[in-house]
Amino acid sequence: MPAMPFKRHISQTIKLSLPLIISQVTIVAMTFVDTVMAGRLGSITLAAVAVGSSLWSTAILFVFGILMAIPPTVSTMDGANQHEKVAPFIRQALWLAVILGLVFTVVILKMGPLFTLFKTQAEVIPEAEAYLHALSWGVLPLSIFVTFRYLADGLSITKTTMYVSFIGLMLNIPLNYILMFGKLGFPALGAQGCGYATATVITAQMLAYIVITHKHKIIGSYKIFGQFDRPNWPEIGRFFKLGFPVGMSMFAEVGFFSIITLLASSLATETVAAHQVALNFASLLFMVPLGLSMGITIRVGNAVGRNHPVDIKNAGFYGISLVLITQVIAASVTVLFAPQIVGLYTKDAAVASIAIGLLFYAAVFQLSDGLQVAAAGALRGIKDMNFIMLSNIFSFWMLGFVTSWYLCFERGLGAPGLWMGIIVGLSAAAVLNMFRFKFKTKLKVMHD
Repeated sequence: MPAMPFKRHISQTIKLSLPLIISQVTIVAMTFVDTVMAGRLGSITLAAVAVGSSLWSTAILFVFGILMAIPPTVSTMDGANQHEKVAPFIRQALWLAVILGLVFTVVILKMGPLFTLFKTQAEVIPEAEAYLHALSWGVLPLSIFVTFRYLADGLSITKTTMYVSFIGLMLNIPLNYILMFGKLGFPALGAQGCGYATATVITAQMLAYIVITHKHKIIGSYKIFGQFDRPNWPEIGRFFKLGFPVGMSMFAEVGFFSIITLLASSLATETVAAHQVALNFASLLFMVPLGLSMGITIRVGNAVGRNHPVDIKNAGFYGISLVLITQVIAASVTVLFAPQIVGLYTKDAAVASIAIGLLFYAAVFQLSDGLQVAAAGALRGIKDMNFIMLSNIFSFWMLGFVTSWYLCFERGLGAPGLWMGIIVGLSAAAVLNMFRFKFKTKLKVMHD
């Protein structure tokens, strides 16, 4: 079978990834809306949402990571025409999702002591705890929603996620307005209202995806609800073993950013708020390479199913090149429009001044952040999960965290020191992941 031409690789990656990018941007746009609305209630509420959402993200993205084994597995089955294996696999994945959802609901509710451990400003803690308790209602629905979403992604049906994510954003804005500011007879709940709004949106998205999975012309043909399967513990164990390295790799990466936010929370409240502004905008831009990374995973996994070594290599590296272009643009936008960007979040002059400075560091790490997640997507496509985990632990914790701590507290650089450490961690992960994919695909091509 001849190798796929360059133009087709690029067009297929863009076509597959564009709905994923839009859906990821929409998901983070919800956080953007949360941050902007919290900023209108003052720096304490903004700091509470910043610290609370950092802990939420760390916990829930571990669940995301474990379930992220679904797309490459399903896409490989699809590429190998093993369609009959999909439904039984997803039914067992749903059992695991329910277990993870219940466990991490408890985890979210028990995170309060971390605020004391990291010396979070006392006035921020009550609102941050209330925010997390409200969010905990969304953990189980999110686990189930993600399972169905990853099924659709693995089948290269990515537009459904885009539509569902957009509907979620449209619901999030009025719910935030009503619950945070106390409209239509509801009390003004501040950060807690933001948490309840997010949990409600997640539940609505879960219900929407259940209907889609049953009614969609293609997804429905797999008859996921065609029968009830009891838990197959050996199968669930194998799935957990496959997804655990991905969960740990995401935990290592997102946990690193969350710990940086917790470290920042020991600084002045204005600094915490500024850190959240810069990190939230950087996260919004990150959704473009993340969406492309998901597309790269699916395309590489499909080439694995077709047993085509050259297409495996090209699907990965052409996708990585595409991400490099998007990140150059993202970095340029961040530098050129920093004051205008910060103005969208806050009118507090002290917060704005710090945030504008931090956006410079956000621009610098756009390149390495995009490259590391794109290369990780390619590695997930060939199911090299363990390396991603080890790479993230080494890059973010042994290099990034140590550098952030040293520069912020030992050298007295404050928040800029924290962000310099972020750049170090992301750059190391980018180099390691790209060289690993090059090494693995070179061996595969030589072997075949």
